[in-house]
Amino acid sequence: MKARHIGSGIAATAAVALLAACGGASGSDGGPTTVEYWLWQDDATDTTWTDLAADFNASHDDVQVDLTTIPLDQYQDRLLTAASSGTAPCAARSKDWWLGQFAPEGMLADITDEVDAWDGKDDVIESLWSTGQLPGSDEIYMLPHQYVTLWLYYNKDLFAAAGVEPPTTQEEFLEVAAALTDPAAGTYAFDVRGGAGGQDQWIAWMFAGGADVVDGDGQVVLDDPVAVEANDRYLSIVTELDAAPPGSNTAAFAQVQTNFAAGTTAMMIHHPGSLNAMREALGDALGVTTIPVAEGGDPATLTSMSGNVVLESCADQDAAFQWISWLASEEPMRTISTSIQGQLPVLESVASTDPFATDADLQLAIDAARTAKSWPALPGVAQLAAKDYQTQVQTALQGDQTGEQMLAALRDVLEQD
Repeated sequence: MKARHIGSGIAATAAVALLAACGGASGSDGGPTTVEYWLWQDDATDTTWTDLAADFNASHDDVQVDLTTIPLDQYQDRLLTAASSGTAPCAARSKDWWLGQFAPEGMLADITDEVDAWDGKDDVIESLWSTGQLPGSDEIYMLPHQYVTLWLYYNKDLFAAAGVEPPTTQEEFLEVAAALTDPAAGTYAFDVRGGAGGQDQWIAWMFAGGADVVDGDGQVVLDDPVAVEANDRYLSIVTELDAAPPGSNTAAFAQVQTNFAAGTTAMMIHHPGSLNAMREALGDALGVTTIPVAEGGDPATLTSMSGNVVLESCADQDAAFQWISWLASEEPMRTISTSIQGQLPVLESVASTDPFATDADLQLAIDAARTAKSWPALPGVAQLAAKDYQTQVQTALQGDQTGEQMLAALRDVLEQD
């Protein structure tokens, strides 16, 4: 596996005690190569991942995998520290936008050649390959695995009572938002989610409105005229229509979901991870549709990918790729995607079978992936997500800065090295 990373390596940080050192060496007796693999689990009690590892080990004589599970709230920092200090695992689970912190510093192996030779390549939904690349680059640093796309949930009963239809354009969205809002009755159109995690539903709206974060050359264009118009439409939900419930400017997801489930809001942007809970809460009143686009625009939304990477320090990168490509093969993919750990499958062969093929809502989410975009792998995305988005959008929602000023500030964050 050739190393075709860009940039220079950063200075190694002081080594810390971690759960495992770099994996990938053959046994001293010439036995199988052991691949150390780090991951997080959304449900630590579920055995799907350990069962998959056992299946792989039982069917492979030359490579064995050893799992290390780390809580998600510690995972990124621990992997970054391990990769900086030379104690990283051989392979690891990764989110798409983390690549901007790892790949430019030479911490990740370029797996382009291995992907090109892999017989499963053509089964991956074509648009999802970009989630494993850096902006403006063709090299692949992450093998796609599990993802979500964001859509618009809506309450059919509240729409019927207001005499409006689900919006297909953002202009229509603002019209129905006004009709759906009745503060005296305690009902509102939509939570803008200005608190933690709100950047994802916002960027899904921006993508649907025709905006991009970067252009084809990897240059940040978040504050171009199209983006300014889409952002102004989003801000106007509060600043002009007053169609968001009290507390929405600083709300995190728990409040957003509670408001929608209770009928306080008529619409919510989220992904299929909320589908079962909202079906239970609203029953036949639940509807889902694509995020409204700008007038005359093309469909788009946010896709968020959890994939697998090979660390550059791995002693046997071919063995590591053998493990992560096996995870992305049809039967293991079906197993993880239909488990309680699962999201949407990246393989066309799995997406076209039950339960995905027979659930119209899940098919809507899979179809959305074909025109979806992801947060680009820029180092500044981590800072934007952790702090700056909340600061800037709350200031704009309060009327203390313009939408254009908000976007310019976020552009500056993303342009930082």
